[in-house]
Amino acid sequence: MNHLEAQSYIMPFIEGRLPDQKQLEFVMHMKTCKSCHEELEIYFTLVNGMQETNPTEELTGNFPKDLERKLNRIEHKARGRRRVRFSTFSIATIIIMLFMILFYGQCLNRVYTYEQDTKASMQGQYYFVRAIGDILFIAEDRAREVEEQEADEERKNEVTIYKKIDAYRILEKDAGNLWKMGDAVYEKNHNRREE
Repeated sequence: MNHLEAQSYIMPFIEGRLPDQKQLEFVMHMKTCKSCHEELEIYFTLVNGMQETNPTEELTGNFPKDLERKLNRIEHKARGRRRVRFSTFSIATIIIMLFMILFYGQCLNRVYTYEQDTKASMQGQYYFVRAIGDILFIAEDRAREVEEQEADEERKNEVTIYKKIDAYRILEKDAGNLWKMGDAVYEKNHNRREE
């Protein structure tokens, strides 16, 4: 508050019509500015000295002391209103912040739940791995072992080129023997006919 503005509020202060939002500024300016304070003191003394004493105010006849008491009372009132406004603002801010935190937490929870549901639906058969994972892994291991055993048996039963060559050699010997036996039977039958 500047000097001109403070001087314009002197009469409203004395008459008790000083706006609430300007009271603290006015009092602080009057306590820090000597020239404005002296002017206020002069007006206060003149106005109160010329008027009859107000029965609601206790005036001691010592106008500077009365002025200081009135300034202190107004300052205390203004600071109290400011504290109430500040505390109301603080409480409202805290409530809003708590609401935002709770709302934000619920939003995060919903997003997390949605993501988990989406993953679960996309995973299909693997969704139940958490619940029956051990059983599935044991079953998968057993199935793998069975497949490996079957593959080993097939490999054992599989006819390789070496087995085919050995079988051909055996057949060749047998064919030679069969041939000889056939010749012997033929000759025997042929000799009987001739006799």
